[in-house]
Amino acid sequence: MATYRQGRDAQVQYSYSALRPVMASSVETPTAPVSARVQRRLTREETRQSRDMVQFISKSFYTTEEENAVIRVVRIGALHGECSVNWRSEDGSAHKGEKYQAGAGTLVFGPGESVRSFEVQIINDDFFDSNLEFQVVLSDAVNCIIDPAGARSDVMIHDDDMFPSNEWEEVLKKEDEAKLYAIGWGVLWAFIVFCYRHVREIWWKSNLVLLLSMLGNAYYLATIFIRVYLVDTVLDTSHPESSSRLLFPGDPYLTAAALGAAWILPNFILLAADYFQMAVLEMGFNIRYYLRVNLFRKYLHYTAQSRAKVPVQDLKISMMDDIPELVEEGYLILFELWAMLGKIACIAYFMLRKHPESGIPLLVYPLIMAIFLKCTYSKRLDLMAKEGEGQSNTTGAVMNLNTSRRVIQMYGTQSPAVRNFEDILRQQRALTMELKRFQFWNSQLIPWITLLAIGTYMGMSTRVVLTGATSLGSFLATVNVYKDLGDRFSTILKGFTALSKSISPLCGIILQLNYETEKGSYDNFKMREAFALAWMRHMPEGANMDDIPLAFTDATVTHSPSMNTRNKAFHTEARQGSIIQIAGPHDSGKMTLLQLVVGHLIPSSGQVLVSPHLEILYVPHEPLFVQASGIFCNLHMISTLEELKHVDSERGLRILHRLCLDKSWIKEMYESEAESLRAAAAEQPAEAPDPFGCFAPEEQEGEEEAIEDNDEDWTDRLSSSEQWRFQLARAFVANPHVLAINRPVQELDDDMRQTVLSCIQDFVQNRGLELQDDFDITQRRPRTVIFTTGTDVRIGIANYVWRLGETGIVVEKPQVTQTPALPALPAQPTFPPTQLRLSPLPKQSPFGF
Repeated sequence: MATYRQGRDAQVQYSYSALRPVMASSVETPTAPVSARVQRRLTREETRQSRDMVQFISKSFYTTEEENAVIRVVRIGALHGECSVNWRSEDGSAHKGEKYQAGAGTLVFGPGESVRSFEVQIINDDFFDSNLEFQVVLSDAVNCIIDPAGARSDVMIHDDDMFPSNEWEEVLKKEDEAKLYAIGWGVLWAFIVFCYRHVREIWWKSNLVLLLSMLGNAYYLATIFIRVYLVDTVLDTSHPESSSRLLFPGDPYLTAAALGAAWILPNFILLAADYFQMAVLEMGFNIRYYLRVNLFRKYLHYTAQSRAKVPVQDLKISMMDDIPELVEEGYLILFELWAMLGKIACIAYFMLRKHPESGIPLLVYPLIMAIFLKCTYSKRLDLMAKEGEGQSNTTGAVMNLNTSRRVIQMYGTQSPAVRNFEDILRQQRALTMELKRFQFWNSQLIPWITLLAIGTYMGMSTRVVLTGATSLGSFLATVNVYKDLGDRFSTILKGFTALSKSISPLCGIILQLNYETEKGSYDNFKMREAFALAWMRHMPEGANMDDIPLAFTDATVTHSPSMNTRNKAFHTEARQGSIIQIAGPHDSGKMTLLQLVVGHLIPSSGQVLVSPHLEILYVPHEPLFVQASGIFCNLHMISTLEELKHVDSERGLRILHRLCLDKSWIKEMYESEAESLRAAAAEQPAEAPDPFGCFAPEEQEGEEEAIEDNDEDWTDRLSSSEQWRFQLARAFVANPHVLAINRPVQELDDDMRQTVLSCIQDFVQNRGLELQDDFDITQRRPRTVIFTTGTDVRIGIANYVWRLGETGIVVEKPQVTQTPALPALPAQPTFPPTQLRLSPLPKQSPFGF
């Protein structure tokens, strides 16, 4: 039993297996156990009558590898008496024991206490991972209710390590591909070590494959001696001693049969070993899986600048071409090289044992190969880079056709577009042929060396055989060994060439995995959490987190016409549960104001402060859809069958009806898709197979699953107004605390405008649209809507109007209010601008954050 660090906000006792205690200076022990009264569970009716709700202070927490994750849980309501909840951690993309120390415990809220916290220890390692997350979950509430929307939270770990090794950090930060080529063999070795040590299951599989490959080499050496023995002993009847040296003296036929069995039978063992390697020791999937998932996750968290450096066609090429090539030729080929080196060692043993002078090629081959690889390294990578650029241009032209097709057809420019594509193909052809010519001449090196070596040996060794200095069997075996030696060194050269070629895709993937990701989410979360905690420490008695306002404190945005430094900085507060209209002319900064609230934009000065427990959703004016997904998945935004059990499909239909999206074909498609998904979920095994399991099936590279294409995309059957309303319906289904909507009614007719405004009004008044749960309105979190309109439009349901103009932003109340007044709330503490700033803060600030 141990105790977590206590802040002003919390006193926590927990049971935490496998967790090292945190610093002693930050640990306090609870002063009193949970009372027997708290242990009594409420009946269902008592629970419904209890107003206190417990949830995490944020849907997502952010931390780094250098600090422990501090998780805060809040209690919202009357705060009378004691209550408690249990918490536990669950694996996500971050695994316990690898990125964090797992645990569970109990949080006890005393009378009047609204915040409790606990820590989860983060494990700091030197291996790269894109931002990983695990979950914390609340359960087993006593004398309170757990808000289902806030019962689970993600903890995002920001990884500061470089891929593939921190050893090259200075070079990697320069983002210079040419400098990476200069140290290509070093970063390739770092990649190999990274795969061996960090990718799951690779280290022990690699060791077994290295051991099993020696079975084949032992068999190969045995076959050389079998051939010599067969010619010099079994088939040589001219020497009287031959009969006595037979395995079965005097019986060459039985000896030959034994040699045939010795040639055949070990292959059953080798076959079993090969199957074991294929079925159990296959490593390609594990490494491809790791690289693809991390690149996919990294891309989702890119900054705008990083995303501009990686066009979508480059991402596709990296995923489908570069990563498989890198895995095959940058790691798996090492085992083939190891096997070839073992065979060469067997050949060297035979040659040096019989006649050492024949081993000269053992020195010539490596020397020539080393010189060759050194001389061609730069040329090969340069040609590969040019060929890859040509492939990217071709792929980009095809992918851009999807977005530009309608414009091309509209303006009748199909023929110029085709001619441009032909030019791109011809340029790619020239680059590809230049690379092929280079590879053709390089491939002739080892065969010609082998040809010269065999011819020289045949011409010089015939006299040795005729004089009896060596046997005919040894001579023939040596000629065959020379050929095998050339083949083996040719394979080794191809392997090292492939290794050098893999440096090109490796350098590209290294850059993509090390581009900058958004750190704003971490900073924004810390700022908003500090704001909420400071507000709650100084709120009057009876207030809670539902009373924390949305606050702008002297906020400016340099590029915004209404919020730049020439105008007065924006400073205002708005209550949760409000409807806020942002009105202004075109290009006055309305969407900028929305982006500030959502957190997609950081003000040039000042701050935008929103409590982190509020889930905010931005709804752009342009309708967006998840491609290749149907109506049901687009409305409920589900991507896995596991999420289906949390979906209220009837509520989705009700919201579609409210927004006049209940046409028969829409309902039929919606219900059909829902039924298909439920059937698929019923057939799915209880636990999905582990993708890193020993017998996980290998995916086929280069083969793409066939997708049935409908004659017409369902989104094309929706009008522009229907597409927009569908997007709004999706936002209502998501049920966030704050909806930031860009121009929801500006292009609708009067009837449809009233329909949309009625939904917005009900969403705010009922704290959710078309909800049918066990909670009354007072137990739900307030809902706030912020939307933009033109200058002359006045929306009667709005509680606040932020009017933008050339001289700044004016906050006003509408002349006509169609909504009931906001419920009376406790007086809110007023934050003067100098006290609301989080950095820097005056030392005498009473808020202490």
